[in-house]
Amino acid sequence: MSIEIFGRRLSAAILALCLGVTAFSAPASAIVDEVRVGVFAHDPFARNGESSHADINAEIVFESPSFMSWAFNPRPRLGGTLSGDGGTSLVYLDLLGWTFDLGGNFFIDAAVGGAVHDGELKGNAPNTRYFGCRANFHQSASIGYRFTPQLSLMASVEHMSNASLCDQNDGLTNAGVRLGYSF
Repeated sequence: MSIEIFGRRLSAAILALCLGVTAFSAPASAIVDEVRVGVFAHDPFARNGESSHADINAEIVFESPSFMSWAFNPRPRLGGTLSGDGGTSLVYLDLLGWTFDLGGNFFIDAAVGGAVHDGELKGNAPNTRYFGCRANFHQSASIGYRFTPQLSLMASVEHMSNASLCDQNDGLTNAGVRLGYSF
């Protein structure tokens, strides 16, 4: 199985898992804190990137482990972004993720971890991103609004790159909106 097919199947599985966790929230609520699903613009800030299209993002946010209370209770996340038009898809595990209330119903959210993608590694063709390594760093940030204690809407951005640890490092930045459902 090619890495592209594997990446797409894994991203689709994460989306299905998010939907399944939402449908059967009672047993999952012991470890799953929140699920998020949204639509991202694929690499909208790149001048010479992959074609512009919509991606689907899904993320499971877990409860903070008790031993991490000294670090402001980070919540690990498992997620994926499935490219809608043959662009790069990715699966990520952000071990450090924080959500901070800004007052009222507004909040900010940030996370850092690692990602595996199905994109190109090396080359120089136009309109293609080259990531150098199969495994890269993943960062995300959101600003959100809670309509209810369970339902939120976020403007989000995610970035994947290898921090120049490999020969090529075009990076990928996606931006869009997500709905969150907290248990």
